[in-house]
Amino acid sequence: VLWAALDLWPDLEQAVLIEASAAVRRIGEALATEAMTARIAWLAGDVTIDLAGLKPAELVTCAYVLDEIAPASLPKLIDRLWHLTDDTLLVVEPGTPAGWQRILAVRRHLIEAGAHVLAPCPHEAPCPLAAPDWCHFSRRVARSRLHRLAKDADVPWEDEKFIYVAASRHPAVHPPQARVIAPPKPGSGKVLLKLCEKDGSVDEKLFTKRDGEMFKTARRLDWGDALPE
Repeated sequence: VLWAALDLWPDLEQAVLIEASAAVRRIGEALATEAMTARIAWLAGDVTIDLAGLKPAELVTCAYVLDEIAPASLPKLIDRLWHLTDDTLLVVEPGTPAGWQRILAVRRHLIEAGAHVLAPCPHEAPCPLAAPDWCHFSRRVARSRLHRLAKDADVPWEDEKFIYVAASRHPAVHPPQARVIAPPKPGSGKVLLKLCEKDGSVDEKLFTKRDGEMFKTARRLDWGDALPE
């Protein structure tokens, strides 16, 4: 998350990272020593009990954490994270059906707390998907030689599936018309997109050359992209 934030905001001033694993903290500090100028604090702590002394931040993130805590602890943790959020809270989980259910619980809790959902949903209605379907996205990640050895794998890449919710204290300035929630199905002069719509529905829409500029926009979209107004 730190490296991603720096890609978006090179002038990032400061960041506080909380990690229970001493080994992971040491690796993070070593990698960041020569890589960034932001003021970074690396704190040892359990996010379910050690957030009281922190100051609010514009961006608060919680990635791949909720599957490691007891379900009963989730509402209290989300309340703490939201209390620390001056602007936007981002929660990311593995893109499994169980991870999706955890994100749905977070989403409901934040909406009840008055948050505005920024992404991936273009609406704040109940999720229109029903099992066995589930919302998730995917990103292809390169595997290093060590990564391949650790997983006893031959392929030099893997597809990391994830699900997330981004919520803010402020409404989206330019809310999307829809979000692509499955790999696009292109064809000659056409593309079929599975879309989560701003009215809270989900459907598949076929865009063809007859749709003009909308077709040109649609065929450039990938899984996870927003369809603009």
